[in-house]
Amino acid sequence: MPFKAIAVDIDGTITDENLVLDLEAAGALRTLKSMGFEIIVCSGNVLPIAYALSSYLGVRGAIVAENGGVIYHKKKVKVLVEPAEALRAFEHLKRQMNVERLFTDRWRESEVGLYQNVDVGEVRKILKDFDVMVESSGYAIHIMPGEITKMDGIIALEEFTGIKPEEMIAIGDGDNDAAMIEGCGYGITVANASEKAKQSADYVTEHSYGRGFLEAAEIIEELSERHK
Repeated sequence: MPFKAIAVDIDGTITDENLVLDLEAAGALRTLKSMGFEIIVCSGNVLPIAYALSSYLGVRGAIVAENGGVIYHKKKVKVLVEPAEALRAFEHLKRQMNVERLFTDRWRESEVGLYQNVDVGEVRKILKDFDVMVESSGYAIHIMPGEITKMDGIIALEEFTGIKPEEMIAIGDGDNDAAMIEGCGYGITVANASEKAKQSADYVTEHSYGRGFLEAAEIIEELSERHK
C-alpha cells in the first residue's frame, strides 16, 4: 500500500537538543510535502503552537496536539478527551510535591503538562489511584486522562482526512511517540530516541535530532519509490 502521509513529532525530532528548529529538517519536510505527502504535525504541545509551526513551515496539514487529546483539520477542531481527571490528579500531586504547570497550559484543553524538573516515576507512583496516564516526552511530563495517545489522534483524523494509519509513516523520539510509531504503517525514530520509542520502530537512524530526520527523509523517499 502506498504511503500517503507522514506523522512527525516536533521536539527532539525536527529540532536540535535545545529545541531549536533544524532548518535543514524543515526544508526536508517541505520537500516531502512537494512529493505529495500530507504532513501531520503530532505534538505533546498545545494546538496554537503546533498550528503556528505547521503554518510557518509551509506544510499546513492536519495536526495531532496534546498527545492525541486534540486534533485539527481544515479549521475543524475536535477535543477527544476532557481534562477533568487530569486536573483532579494534578491538584493531588501538587499537595505531595513541588510541581509547576507549563506556561503553555493556559491553552491546554485535554491534559496537564508539567515542567520536567521532577522524577516521572515518582509522579506515576503518587497518581497510581487516578485514571490517568503519566508520560514523558523527554522535555515535559504529561498527565493524560485514561489511555489517550498520539495514535488515538491519528486514528480519529481518518474521519477528516480519509487516510488510514497503515498509509502513514510516523517519526518521533519520545515515550509519547511510541504508540504512533508502532501503530502506523512504518515507524522511524531518530538516534536520540527513548528506548521505548526505538523498540517500537521499524528503523532507527544513525544520527540524532534534525540530522536524524534528514536521514529519515531519505528512507521515506526510498519507501515511496518502492511502493510506486
